[in-house]
Amino acid sequence: MVMGASGTLHVKLFRDLWRLRAQSLAIALVIAAGVGMVVMSFGMIRSLEATRDAYYDRYRFADVWAPLKRAPDSVMERVRRVQGVANAESRVTAAATLDIAGIAEPVAARIHSIPETGEPRMNTLVLRSGRWPDPLRPQEVLANEAFAKAARIVPGDRLSALLYGKQVELRVVGTALSPEYVYAVAPGQLFPDNRRFGTLWMARRPLAAALDLNEAFNEVLVQLEPGAHEADVISRLDALLAPYGGAAAYGRDEQISDRFVVNEMAELRTVVELLPPIFLGVAAFLLNIVLARLVDTEREVIGLLKAFGYRDRAVMLHYAELALLLALPGLVVGCLFGTWLGRSLAGLYQEFFVFPFLNFSAGADVYLIAVASTLVAILLGAIGAVRRAARLAPAEAMRPPAPPDFAGRLGRGIAAMRQVDEPTRMILRGLMRRPIRSLLAVTGLATALALYIASASATDNVERMIQLSFGVAQREDLSVTFAEPRDRRALFELARLPGVLRVEPFRGVSARLGAGSATKRQGLTGADAGGDLSRLVDLEGHVVEPPQHGVLLSGRLARDLRVGRGSLLEAIVTEGQRPTLILPVAGVVESPVGTSALLQRATLNRLLREGDTVSGAYLEVDPAQLPQLFRIMKETPLVAGVSVRSAIVRGVRDTVARNMGIVTLFNSGFAAMIVLGVVYNSARISLSERARDLASLRVLGFRRGEVAFVLLGEQAVLLLMALPFGILLGIGLSRYMAKRFSSDLYSIPVGFNPGTLADGVLVIAAAAVATALLIRMRVDRLDLVRALKTRE
Repeated sequence: MVMGASGTLHVKLFRDLWRLRAQSLAIALVIAAGVGMVVMSFGMIRSLEATRDAYYDRYRFADVWAPLKRAPDSVMERVRRVQGVANAESRVTAAATLDIAGIAEPVAARIHSIPETGEPRMNTLVLRSGRWPDPLRPQEVLANEAFAKAARIVPGDRLSALLYGKQVELRVVGTALSPEYVYAVAPGQLFPDNRRFGTLWMARRPLAAALDLNEAFNEVLVQLEPGAHEADVISRLDALLAPYGGAAAYGRDEQISDRFVVNEMAELRTVVELLPPIFLGVAAFLLNIVLARLVDTEREVIGLLKAFGYRDRAVMLHYAELALLLALPGLVVGCLFGTWLGRSLAGLYQEFFVFPFLNFSAGADVYLIAVASTLVAILLGAIGAVRRAARLAPAEAMRPPAPPDFAGRLGRGIAAMRQVDEPTRMILRGLMRRPIRSLLAVTGLATALALYIASASATDNVERMIQLSFGVAQREDLSVTFAEPRDRRALFELARLPGVLRVEPFRGVSARLGAGSATKRQGLTGADAGGDLSRLVDLEGHVVEPPQHGVLLSGRLARDLRVGRGSLLEAIVTEGQRPTLILPVAGVVESPVGTSALLQRATLNRLLREGDTVSGAYLEVDPAQLPQLFRIMKETPLVAGVSVRSAIVRGVRDTVARNMGIVTLFNSGFAAMIVLGVVYNSARISLSERARDLASLRVLGFRRGEVAFVLLGEQAVLLLMALPFGILLGIGLSRYMAKRFSSDLYSIPVGFNPGTLADGVLVIAAAAVATALLIRMRVDRLDLVRALKTRE
């Protein structure tokens, strides 16, 4: 008997599922979007972590870097005896300027030595093509693979390099990858520009000879013993290497490539915390209104089931099973969609994070998390309708529900609107009849619009950051860095170069900043007051001049050091005479890019006890003279590096356009799914509730379009009500995401484009119109006889 009863309910279950197939599809699409985001985000975080850890471990990525001026090879024995050091290796490293055929600008490069045996013991290279350099052929080098591809360099090509003031001819014999350059960016930049910044590796002996470092080195790589305290080891290394010009050792947390990888994983965690709950919340709402309507229409059926002996538990289980079956397609499609999305994202990441391998692998527990979180949302959405079905007494359920009461003040007000036609009054009464449902529908539509605005405005925010950084702050055409600090007379040499219209100097020194127990490896920058080519700006675009006394800190740096205006800052300079400076904090500025500590150049020169010294200059140049100027700079020993602002901006925009375009496309689709789910389910339920009313209108002579106006007009009103809330919610969500996505490398300003808001409204409206057309087809096929026979 129990099995027979269970079989009967199962037959009803699958009949209900077939009858609700269209609404089930709408719910499934929303659930699929949420589940897909969970699988993609968690899986991508895991894949990046697993790939990074495996890569670092297999190719012996260093834990600590210790740059210095010059130390004899014999010092390495003392370095290896430092407590906490498991392994240590010295190397020679230098900045260089390359002249590459087909690229007008000077190309910045970093050159590292490799042992005579051909393979480093730490930061081991992955040979991708060609062969290792022959130690007997000093001009041979390996090139970073991404750089070689972007600059169209192949093994056998020759490069002209300006290395420590010397012109050197190099020959590329192979390409390689390094765990040290997973994210290869030029110093001071945010996005990789593999065409204009590259890494080379050459045999140690010729590189040391070019830098006058025979039987010496200028950088130490260290791997720590298990359980060793990094800060203690760094402190010991700094003390040991200080007599040799040690420039403050640092760990992985300050290694630029790894910092970008860690920041990307943090952004993925923000995505998984924010977006999936939105989709699953909307799915719970849709499931609630579908089951609530089903319970209302099946009151008599529920009463008959209970009258024939079905217990409350059986009825509750029946509707809970229906909720699970309605969501099952979304779960399956979401897991498949998330896997596909993760693999596609892995391919995109491989363009920026250069791993020898990056395979998307979510793992069974990630899918279980996605399924469990979805089941929680489903049960929360279904619990109200399920409990109402269980509470219905048989006698009460057999009676039709009381009709809605429109006798209140609001109902009488609607009835008194003689200037409004009857269909419009029906729309208003329908909205008033189910205020909570209407409010939730408005919330769902507003959420869809907010999701689109928040994702699309990310492009606006980055464009604002570019405009502030390269339109208001950095306005120079070229930024030139000298090989060594020079007397101010070097500026006159730059000014005499062809095409140079204006020169503004800067002075920079590396330092370790500290306040209490907090320390930060950060350079001090000295700039002239009233400078026009390079300026410090805040997130609002206001120019901030270097202070007359003290140091001006970026907001991110001030928070890291836990200092504010009026605090005292200790700055241990890690080059030259290595003085220790006590600097009052003159102010804190929220700047868009990086961390900075800014002083007046004259103040920094005085504190360093040096004359009118500069580290480089910002240039304004005549664009027509750029080719000739580039040719000269490629051959000028005075110049160690050249940055071209237009090339940087172009590279950033290309990167942002590609990445943000894909993200906006996906989120537009996700927003359309939410609109489809909310509008379609709301309209279908409204149609089932008002089928008798609509059929009566047809019998009374109303045309199909007028009848559809009653039903679709209600959805249009809900959409119009949702638009202002969606815009406000989208702006708030964009601000929140900009704050969460900001890191110690950059702060994302908020910059809204009215076109983005308009695009969001059009996307949501288009999705609503497409859904309305589907509903209109059902209204046109309305069975008048069957609808009129339906009891109120």
